[in-house]
Amino acid sequence: MARKTILAPFRARVGLADVHPGQYLEEGTVLTTLQGVDGAVHVDFTVTQAVAGTLKEGETVEVLATLDSAPVLAKIVALDSRVDPKTRNAGVRAKIEDATQAPSPGASVRVRVPVGPMRKVVSVPVSALRRGPEGDHVFVIAADASGARRAHQRIVQSGAVQADEVLIESGLKPGEEVAASGSFKLREAVLVAEAKDQPQAPVTTMASDKAD
Repeated sequence: MARKTILAPFRARVGLADVHPGQYLEEGTVLTTLQGVDGAVHVDFTVTQAVAGTLKEGETVEVLATLDSAPVLAKIVALDSRVDPKTRNAGVRAKIEDATQAPSPGASVRVRVPVGPMRKVVSVPVSALRRGPEGDHVFVIAADASGARRAHQRIVQSGAVQADEVLIESGLKPGEEVAASGSFKLREAVLVAEAKDQPQAPVTTMASDKAD
């Protein structure tokens, strides 16, 4: 009976087992999976080569298992020396010291990486940003002297993209209204009307000092 008792070689959390009492097991049959509970947890993620050049071992990042979960702190322990030629991203490994606070192994997480000092910028929907020979631009909606709403092209300096919004470094002020849908049809000073099912998108303010 002692030979039929299977012990784990280290302290671990046991996963699902797809075996039953009395079942004959062939050599090499997988009984279950083990996840260690004593050691730290590593989180591997990628960042752009520009961000990777600013990171150093020992810096702290925030790991989030869900959008509304409290961030767990992790320290960068390794930076890949190679940049992927296809994505231009570099690999980073961070270590969560307290394994009890870490997400489950194999889980998908979000990592917040410090990329510079805190600053205020504005954001607009990605669909509002147009690119042309003059550079990046948006169409700002403003009333003329008679009160008619017209579109005016505004050159802007765009920054990072976060979810469905793009950060605008300069060229727009909070509260200004831009065309978020159908902007590719617009031209300077053309009359516009607000669609009931697709309202104009006001510019919102976002604080940006981290990259997700």
